[in-house]
Amino acid sequence: MKSSKKISRIITVRLFAAVFAAFLVSSVLTFFLLLSVSERDAYDIVQQSTYDVSSDLIDKSRTYIITEDMYLLSDYIAGTADDFREKLGELNSRFTYVTDRAGIVVISGTGEFIGRDMHEIEQVGDFIDNQAKEGIIEDYGTSANMTTKPVTCLDGETQLYYVVIKLMDETGFIVAGVFPDDYERTLIEQGQFIASNRHVGKTGFNVIVNSKKKIISSPYNEQLFYEEIPHSELIDELNFGNSTLITKQTHPGDQSNGFTDTVKYYINGKDIFWDTEYYYSITSDNGVYFTYSLYPVSEARNSLYTTILIIIIIEIVVFSVLFFTMHLLIKRTVVRKLDSVNNSLGEITQGNLDVKVEVRDSYEFDMLSTDINATVDRLKEYIAEAAARIDADLAVAKAIQSSALPTVFPPFPERKEFELYASMKAAKEVGGDFYDFYMLNNDTLGFLIADVSGKSIPGAMFMMTAKTVIKSLAESGLHPAEVFTLANEKLCEGNEAEMFVTAWLGYLDLKTGIVHVANAGHNPPLLIRDGKAEYVILKPGLMLAGMDGVRYKEQTVELQKGDILYLYTDGVTEAMDAAEELYGEDRLQKLLSFGENYPKPSADNGIVEPVCSMVSEDIAKFTAGAEQSDDITMLSIRYLGGN
Repeated sequence: MKSSKKISRIITVRLFAAVFAAFLVSSVLTFFLLLSVSERDAYDIVQQSTYDVSSDLIDKSRTYIITEDMYLLSDYIAGTADDFREKLGELNSRFTYVTDRAGIVVISGTGEFIGRDMHEIEQVGDFIDNQAKEGIIEDYGTSANMTTKPVTCLDGETQLYYVVIKLMDETGFIVAGVFPDDYERTLIEQGQFIASNRHVGKTGFNVIVNSKKKIISSPYNEQLFYEEIPHSELIDELNFGNSTLITKQTHPGDQSNGFTDTVKYYINGKDIFWDTEYYYSITSDNGVYFTYSLYPVSEARNSLYTTILIIIIIEIVVFSVLFFTMHLLIKRTVVRKLDSVNNSLGEITQGNLDVKVEVRDSYEFDMLSTDINATVDRLKEYIAEAAARIDADLAVAKAIQSSALPTVFPPFPERKEFELYASMKAAKEVGGDFYDFYMLNNDTLGFLIADVSGKSIPGAMFMMTAKTVIKSLAESGLHPAEVFTLANEKLCEGNEAEMFVTAWLGYLDLKTGIVHVANAGHNPPLLIRDGKAEYVILKPGLMLAGMDGVRYKEQTVELQKGDILYLYTDGVTEAMDAAEELYGEDRLQKLLSFGENYPKPSADNGIVEPVCSMVSEDIAKFTAGAEQSDDITMLSIRYLGGN
């Protein structure tokens, strides 16, 4: 099926589909990429917040304890051991000591632990050894000198946090115990302050949970205080350290101040807390107190959707500009040039082979133009060669057709009973009209005029067949009606081209002037008597080769001495001028009604040749150079009487 779609429309639709598909793919990839980045950033936010809150909480709570409990001793740290012993007595503490540089207790609140080695207590001995090393000087009151969890005291029972502080004279250390309840109370106080001043995103928050999984700091909802944290099983997983959810991260320490790297363990995830979905991160310094950072998923997603919307708007603008730029570029570089090529090809297909395709601003179009022009030039050569062959063939066909038609006049110079002249001017090199005449016996002249439906070579071939068949039958002694009846049967056989012949056959009795006639659908002839022309109207039969089984009737026309019978084909009456007006039967009848002004007889053919010439000249004058549309054939007989 021939497509009627323009290539510009096809390119536009397909380019739009490609750009739109690229836009969709880009948008989908962008969405999932940003979703992944958003989740990663959300986990980074909650984990960093957890680390910051946990570090601040430990530092501030321990510093607060040191400041609260140990600044009371500040006046005695610079003094003597006896002064410090007196101050310890005022504090009435069983678990605050003064040790020497080796960590041996030299002063005790009750005296019962004098001489004991503080290395017996977990972490405390490490603090003493680190501070005793040369070059390592810890700042007074820093949280680095406090145990990360409650440890068993020298009495082997009590669980305390311990703080280790170097004496100003560097002769030893103060080791002070802090009860867990006091530490938790400090955590609650400090945790509320720290958590309330730190946000996770815009609406996220931090929660402090103790070892019993109870919330001890919830700055945005006091009703949650000392309630069990949701998903408390995560605390157990963090403590046991065998969960696949646990993430390990090393936080670099300030090496210039003597702080080593800090290793922390986290559990990060996404779940429902208090009917709201959060990204969360959990960590702990000592396995006793835990920090939760919660970041609403909706807030992270809103930020994501805003970012995606902005990116999509940008992509729409970018892809729109890309589409229109590519469309304009393709239209200018391809479509318009194809239109130019097609326009030239259109003229070529209409027959204008002198058109040249000159689109040469790219290699491809230059090659296309060159190939088309070369093809057209070669086609012109083929056409010229074919035309030459056809002209040669037509010349041969014309010669054959001319030789088949009688052209010698007078045809029977010894016969004085009649004058006869005929001519045929083909519309093309060869025609479909024909005429014929022959002496059937000494007293009978047979004559025929016919018009084949086809023209050129096919018409000429059918004409030759019809002429041969009719002449053969006529010379066999059959009457005109019998000739046409049998000729019709023969011509219908194998007539696949469905051609037909109109014909007018007459037998002139030279003694009596009676013409026995058979008419197969042909034009009526004109009878010129005493200078007046009248049409001889006979009942016509069906044209030859039109239908099987047709029987023709014989009719008669009586000629008087001097009568002229003028026969013609429709090429005479249907000749057209430039305005497409027909020559017509009336004009022909009027022309041949010449009255007493008979045409001047010719030397050989008497008056019949001038009659035919007069008609030919008048037709040429009427058509005034207009192209001949049909064969012009005529036959004229003048009856001069019997012997």
